Amino acid sequence: MTKKNSLGSIAFVLIIGAIAPMLDTTMTNIAISTIMNDLNTSVGTAQWVTTGYVLTLGIVILFTGWAVDKFDGKKLYISGLLIFLVGSIISGMANNITILMVGRLIQGAGSGIIIPLLTTLIIRAANGVGLGKLAATIGLPMVVIPILGPTVGGYIIDQLNWHWIFYINIPIVAIALVLILIFMPHFEPLKKDSKLDWIGFIILSGMFSGLLVGIVNFSSHNTFSSLDVLLPIFLGLDLLVAYVFYAHKYPQRALVNLNMFKVPNFSGSTVILLMSGVAVNGAMFILPLYLQNVRGLSVIWSGTYLIAQGLGLLVTRTQVGKLTDSIGARWVVLGSIAIAVISTIPFVYFDANTSKYLILIALFVRGMAQGGLTIPVMADSYINIPKEQIAQATTATRMLQNVGGAFGSAVLATVIQNQTNGLVPTVSNLTSAYHTAFVWSIVITLAAAIPAWFLTHHTAIAKNSELAGEK
Repeated sequence: MTKKNSLGSIAFVLIIGAIAPMLDTTMTNIAISTIMNDLNTSVGTAQWVTTGYVLTLGIVILFTGWAVDKFDGKKLYISGLLIFLVGSIISGMANNITILMVGRLIQGAGSGIIIPLLTTLIIRAANGVGLGKLAATIGLPMVVIPILGPTVGGYIIDQLNWHWIFYINIPIVAIALVLILIFMPHFEPLKKDSKLDWIGFIILSGMFSGLLVGIVNFSSHNTFSSLDVLLPIFLGLDLLVAYVFYAHKYPQRALVNLNMFKVPNFSGSTVILLMSGVAVNGAMFILPLYLQNVRGLSVIWSGTYLIAQGLGLLVTRTQVGKLTDSIGARWVVLGSIAIAVISTIPFVYFDANTSKYLILIALFVRGMAQGGLTIPVMADSYINIPKEQIAQATTATRMLQNVGGAFGSAVLATVIQNQTNGLVPTVSNLTSAYHTAFVWSIVITLAAAIPAWFLTHHTAIAKNSELAGEK
């Protein structure tokens, strides 16, 4: 590999290419309240700006896991950037909520290609050497950039308007494209003859979409008896059953092999990833709204407040990894669940007059818990999984993590919508609605302790090692 195509330059240009999608994930949350007012829409509808993006991202990851082996990695990454660019332009030009949601769906599709390729292509370029250092290289911007998102987004909205949080992506993507064309080598496909499991892809996409649409429609109708709610939910459940039968009959063809779910810690990990969407992504959706609508903060100040949560995540990120290696994922995740619950309880009682220092402390502690709800779970999902199924495990966990995030935003938006239906949006009524949403977040986070018990722990790891040694 020449100096031009050195591993460092490849990692650098790939990270530059991922800056816009990583910023966008959290930057848009800070704009939801402004968008709602400007486009005259409800929380239930506006949450699709976040939910649609994350859901599309999760679905397209299914495609990317196959495409990276089928096509040239460089061309695929460039395609992802161009799709994201188109979505950003449409979102920026949007003058109604429908056009904005279309743009966000296209952005999500681009991100679904870019984000997984960031890791895959760097690891492939390294040929398996120095992966620990690489993980730190990739991991730091992936943590820091989303932390800066709310503040950057708040500043842009304060100085310009919300349209510019999408227009700002244009020069970033343009610079990334030039650097990739110059410095990034081609990544030849490893399996040119591989075929996408279109049946599995369509079934899984339809399943998650149906369930999500049903939840979102519930926020508008406030009843489960409506056909708009029941039909998509039953469609989603039927497709879930259909995929189980399909994957059981064609295990070699199936996009996600069900045999992986026979491993207890993998099953526990996937359930936690879905449930943590409420605790992590759902909370990130409602926190900016809470800070702006209840506390009366400007977009730039609410973004600044959220830095405290990001710093909490950054502080514990390294220690969480060490603890997981030392005592296993079970105890780290259970401890993180306890911390997440304890730090969220105050938000059930915070009001417009609560000291800002108490809020910042609570946000910081919440951030500390976030790392323990994601990093150990992702690591534990690979333990006891056969080598030939690792790629499928990656696809399944990334998809479920993003879909869980979409469900999290939808569930909490539904709670807020139901609490405010027919009421005048006074500070008192909004405060009550957000308090209820935080209660839901606490209950679902507590429930995650059940699947967490199936994660590996130090004693189990030691026992498995002894058995492996005897064999």
